[in-house]
Amino acid sequence: MRKALRIPSIMLWLTVLWVFLWGEVSWANVLGGVAVSGGVVLFARLDSASLRPTHFHPGWAVVYVVSLLWQLVLSNVRLAVEILTPDDGTHTAIIAVPIRGGSDAVVNLVANSITLTPGTMTVDVWRHERDEIDIDGDGTIDEMTAGATLYVHCIYGEDVEAVRHQVLQLEDLALRAFGSDRDRALAHADVVEHAALIESISRAERSRRDTP
Repeated sequence: MRKALRIPSIMLWLTVLWVFLWGEVSWANVLGGVAVSGGVVLFARLDSASLRPTHFHPGWAVVYVVSLLWQLVLSNVRLAVEILTPDDGTHTAIIAVPIRGGSDAVVNLVANSITLTPGTMTVDVWRHERDEIDIDGDGTIDEMTAGATLYVHCIYGEDVEAVRHQVLQLEDLALRAFGSDRDRALAHADVVEHAALIESISRAERSRRDTP
């Protein structure tokens, strides 16, 4: 039953993304999204991995959507202020952000969500293989190495770690909505650890400023 609903679910999600990209809910955009999603499903090579059941937690999915919409509002306000003020506060950069991923679907969801947010765009996604990231050859993976690396172009990239933390928080919410218990625990641990890293950097900067 769940497998039978997989393709309609993919079409629904692609249609929602299509409407988001146009920025307006209308019959034309909805019908256009249905047509595009139908073409994607028709011509895409959907193998058994693509059609396998995925995790879904409705409550966290709502939280994810609300959080994304809030980020859209904040980003639009910041861009509006930037346009209306004479000073140039931009600092463009491309920042590599390692994430857990969990699945290709979650990686794509996070990457597309970043692109939908004004001021940021995912320019590349590098999906890791285990032998590519096991540098020491001992079967262990570095704590900051993940299932994928997102390369994010942002116009406010002066604080690299802040950008990375925002992406990690977005991934945490995505995995709470569409990930397994293990993936959610790992992603949340990354957020907590990265928050501690940011606090450590902040303390070091304050100490440097206070040192005569």
